[in-house]
Amino acid sequence: MNKLLVVLTLLFTISCSKSDATIDEARKSLEKQYPNIQISSIIKIDQDFFEVKVGEEIYYLTLDLKHLIAGNIIEMSTGNNITENSYKKTRLDYLSQISDDDVILYSSDNSKHTLTIFSDTSCPYCQKLHNEIDNLISNQVSVKYVLFSRNGSDNDAYNDMVSVWCSKDKKKSLDELFDGSFIEPKTCDNPIDSNYTKAMNLKVNGTPMIFFSDGSVIPGYVSSDKIIEALMSKN
Repeated sequence: MNKLLVVLTLLFTISCSKSDATIDEARKSLEKQYPNIQISSIIKIDQDFFEVKVGEEIYYLTLDLKHLIAGNIIEMSTGNNITENSYKKTRLDYLSQISDDDVILYSSDNSKHTLTIFSDTSCPYCQKLHNEIDNLISNQVSVKYVLFSRNGSDNDAYNDMVSVWCSKDKKKSLDELFDGSFIEPKTCDNPIDSNYTKAMNLKVNGTPMIFFSDGSVIPGYVSSDKIIEALMSKN
């Protein structure tokens, strides 16, 4: 299969080995070279490479066990990013673990798409995107907000999001908070801390972080019109 390797880094070259090694041989070779790593999985993706997952990171090992490579593999004939497809599957696994009880849902009638958005009410770009939520909803896009404090629990934003969650009308309180209005402080059992863990699992390193239902992601603010355009292109 003809592929283009982009942004690749050769991590190591080992001594000669027979071609077309087995998965077990690949694992043993890696563990010998890197005895302290914990390999999550190894699969053979084609006649050229093993895909190796170490934690959430993806590497590629040539079948002759000579080269370990970090980077994206893109299929030349289709433009298909094989690496990104693997990351999408991992994201979907984590997204599937987020209970609807731990999100604030802005539902669209006859919804055709659902976005999961990790948001922090102290983030100005989150506020900017929230100001456009009506455009998303009117275009049959539902939004699941996962609130978390990107700066931890010792700050006003964390307390504000707890207050939103503990209010009688979560959406109304969130709208008011994003609008800069005062909301009454409240406490109760809430998912704000556990949402932080979910964010870390999904490598959310900025807000807003917008996840599509196919596992693809937009890492930061884009206009609602651009989001709608991206969703339409997936149909």
